[in-house]
Amino acid sequence: MRLILVRHAKAEDREFGKEDLERALTPRGIKQAQKVGKILAKKYPKIDAIITSLAFRARDTAKYIAKYQPKATFFLSPSINPDRSAKDYESQIYNEEWETIVIVGHEPTIGELVCKLCGSCPLKISKGCIIELCNQEGEWVIIGLRNF
Repeated sequence: MRLILVRHAKAEDREFGKEDLERALTPRGIKQAQKVGKILAKKYPKIDAIITSLAFRARDTAKYIAKYQPKATFFLSPSINPDRSAKDYESQIYNEEWETIVIVGHEPTIGELVCKLCGSCPLKISKGCIIELCNQEGEWVIIGLRNF
Protein backbone atom coordinates (compact mmCIF):
# COMPACT_ATOMS: atom_id res chain seq x y z
CA MET A 1 0.00 0.00 0.00
CA ARG A 2 1.14 3.53 -0.80
CA LEU A 3 0.03 6.58 1.15
CA ILE A 4 0.61 9.98 -0.36
CA LEU A 5 0.15 12.89 2.01
CA VAL A 6 -0.30 16.32 0.45
CA ARG A 7 -0.40 19.52 2.41
CA HIS A 8 -2.86 21.88 0.76
CA ALA A 9 -1.40 24.50 -1.55
CA LYS A 10 -0.92 28.19 -0.64
CA ALA A 11 -4.16 29.70 0.67
CA GLU A 12 -5.49 33.13 1.56
CA ASP A 13 -4.32 34.56 4.86
CA ARG A 14 -6.60 34.29 7.85
CA GLU A 15 -8.98 37.25 7.97
CA PHE A 16 -11.00 38.46 10.88
CA GLY A 17 -14.55 37.13 10.64
CA LYS A 18 -13.81 34.60 7.89
CA GLU A 19 -14.24 30.94 8.74
CA ASP A 20 -10.99 28.96 8.52
CA LEU A 21 -12.62 26.29 6.35
CA GLU A 22 -13.60 28.93 3.78
CA ARG A 23 -10.09 30.13 2.94
CA ALA A 24 -9.45 29.64 -0.79
CA LEU A 25 -6.26 29.02 -2.75
CA THR A 26 -4.28 32.05 -3.89
CA PRO A 27 -3.19 32.31 -7.55
CA ARG A 28 0.19 30.91 -6.45
CA GLY A 29 -1.66 28.10 -4.64
CA ILE A 30 -3.59 27.22 -7.78
CA LYS A 31 -0.31 26.87 -9.69
CA GLN A 32 1.10 24.70 -6.87
CA ALA A 33 -2.00 22.48 -6.88
CA GLN A 34 -1.85 22.07 -10.66
CA LYS A 35 1.82 21.09 -10.39
CA VAL A 36 1.08 18.57 -7.62
CA GLY A 37 -1.69 17.03 -9.75
CA LYS A 38 0.63 16.66 -12.75
CA ILE A 39 3.51 15.23 -10.70
CA LEU A 40 1.29 12.65 -9.02
CA ALA A 41 -0.35 11.67 -12.33
CA LYS A 42 3.05 11.05 -13.87
CA LYS A 43 4.34 8.97 -10.97
CA TYR A 44 1.05 7.30 -9.97
CA PRO A 45 -1.26 6.93 -12.98
CA LYS A 46 -3.76 4.90 -10.96
CA ILE A 47 -4.63 6.42 -7.60
CA ASP A 48 -7.47 4.54 -5.93
CA ALA A 49 -8.75 7.15 -3.48
CA ILE A 50 -8.35 10.85 -2.79
CA ILE A 51 -9.46 11.90 0.69
CA THR A 52 -9.57 15.55 1.63
CA SER A 53 -10.71 17.78 4.46
CA LEU A 54 -13.75 20.01 4.14
CA ALA A 55 -11.57 23.14 3.99
CA PHE A 56 -11.85 24.90 0.61
CA ARG A 57 -8.06 25.12 0.26
CA ALA A 58 -7.64 21.35 0.70
CA ARG A 59 -10.68 20.48 -1.45
CA ASP A 60 -9.43 22.66 -4.29
CA THR A 61 -5.94 21.15 -4.06
CA ALA A 62 -7.51 17.68 -4.17
CA LYS A 63 -9.61 18.63 -7.22
CA TYR A 64 -6.44 19.38 -9.19
CA ILE A 65 -5.13 15.94 -8.27
CA ALA A 66 -8.46 14.31 -9.16
CA LYS A 67 -8.45 16.03 -12.56
CA TYR A 68 -5.76 13.54 -13.63
CA GLN A 69 -7.29 10.58 -11.77
CA PRO A 70 -10.77 10.07 -13.26
CA LYS A 71 -11.17 6.59 -11.76
CA ALA A 72 -10.15 7.56 -8.22
CA THR A 73 -12.81 7.61 -5.52
CA PHE A 74 -13.05 11.15 -4.14
CA PHE A 75 -14.00 11.63 -0.48
CA LEU A 76 -14.62 14.69 1.66
CA SER A 77 -13.89 13.77 5.25
CA PRO A 78 -14.25 15.90 8.38
CA SER A 79 -11.68 13.52 9.93
CA ILE A 80 -9.05 15.34 7.84
CA ASN A 81 -10.09 18.85 8.94
CA PRO A 82 -7.48 21.22 10.43
CA ASP A 83 -8.49 20.54 14.03
CA ARG A 84 -8.22 16.75 13.80
CA SER A 85 -5.53 14.42 15.13
CA ALA A 86 -3.06 12.06 13.51
CA LYS A 87 -5.22 9.20 14.79
CA ASP A 88 -8.19 10.65 12.87
CA TYR A 89 -6.11 10.85 9.70
CA GLU A 90 -4.84 7.31 10.22
CA SER A 91 -8.41 5.98 10.50
CA GLN A 92 -8.95 6.97 6.85
CA ILE A 93 -6.16 4.90 5.30
CA TYR A 94 -7.11 1.30 5.88
CA ASN A 95 -9.07 -0.19 3.02
CA GLU A 96 -7.84 -3.50 1.63
CA GLU A 97 -9.13 -2.67 -1.84
CA TRP A 98 -6.93 0.43 -2.22
CA GLU A 99 -3.31 0.24 -3.26
CA THR A 100 -2.60 3.98 -3.55
CA ILE A 101 -4.31 6.60 -1.38
CA VAL A 102 -3.87 10.36 -1.36
CA ILE A 103 -4.81 12.41 1.70
CA VAL A 104 -4.92 16.18 1.25
CA GLY A 105 -4.74 17.78 4.67
CA HIS A 106 -3.10 20.21 7.01
CA GLU A 107 -0.11 20.87 9.21
CA PRO A 108 0.79 20.07 11.91
CA THR A 109 -1.26 16.87 11.61
CA ILE A 110 0.46 15.56 8.48
CA GLY A 111 3.82 15.79 10.23
CA GLU A 112 2.40 14.15 13.34
CA LEU A 113 1.02 11.28 11.23
CA VAL A 114 4.37 10.72 9.50
CA CYS A 115 6.07 10.75 12.90
CA LYS A 116 3.54 8.26 14.27
CA LEU A 117 3.75 5.88 11.29
CA CYS A 118 7.47 6.11 10.48
CA GLY A 119 9.14 7.60 13.52
CA SER A 120 10.66 10.31 11.29
CA CYS A 121 10.48 13.67 13.03
CA PRO A 122 10.61 16.57 12.39
CA LEU A 123 10.09 17.14 8.69
CA LYS A 124 9.79 20.41 6.79
CA ILE A 125 6.33 20.29 5.26
CA SER A 126 5.60 23.40 3.24
CA LYS A 127 2.35 24.22 1.47
CA GLY A 128 1.87 21.90 -1.50
CA CYS A 129 4.34 19.35 -0.07
CA ILE A 130 4.07 15.73 -1.21
CA ILE A 131 5.17 12.98 1.18
CA GLU A 132 5.15 9.43 -0.18
CA LEU A 133 4.95 6.49 2.22
CA CYS A 134 4.98 2.78 1.47
CA ASN A 135 3.87 -0.02 3.77
CA GLN A 136 6.49 -2.75 3.53
CA GLU A 137 5.73 -5.86 5.55
CA GLY A 138 3.64 -3.92 8.05
CA GLU A 139 6.15 -1.06 8.45
CA TRP A 140 5.61 2.41 6.99
CA VAL A 141 8.65 3.88 5.22
CA ILE A 142 9.11 7.33 3.67
CA ILE A 143 9.99 6.86 0.00
CA GLY A 144 9.73 10.47 -1.11
CA LEU A 145 9.31 14.06 0.05
CA ARG A 146 8.95 17.06 -2.22
CA ASN A 147 8.43 20.64 -1.05
CA PHE A 148 7.50 23.49 -3.38
